[in-house]
Amino acid sequence: MKPGPDWTEQARALLDASAQQLDAPTLSRLNRARQRALGAAAAPRAAPNWPRRLAVAASLLLAIAIWWPDSTPPAVATLSPEDAELLADGELEMTDDLEFYAWLDADGEHNG
Repeated sequence: MKPGPDWTEQARALLDASAQQLDAPTLSRLNRARQRALGAAAAPRAAPNWPRRLAVAASLLLAIAIWWPDSTPPAVATLSPEDAELLADGELEMTDDLEFYAWLDADGEHNG
């Protein structure tokens, strides 16, 4: 028993027969459309834009991070060892007259 023709071969035979019956203007339009499609497929494609956009975004982010005002609080003053010894010894007479020393400082600015 010989197997019958495959359905794909039947479809090919039917399409070839119908292509033979096309008129000249239709064949010309089909050929032009085919040439346009082949030309578009062979045209060089532009490089994708996302790497450039990513590089620009990264450099802007870096620039903002560098020039953004520093939000760290000011450093707390620390005592030198000599100042710590003065405070530990109890020599705090100067702190009794802080208003007087502030007045002297302000008066010195006006007279100086």
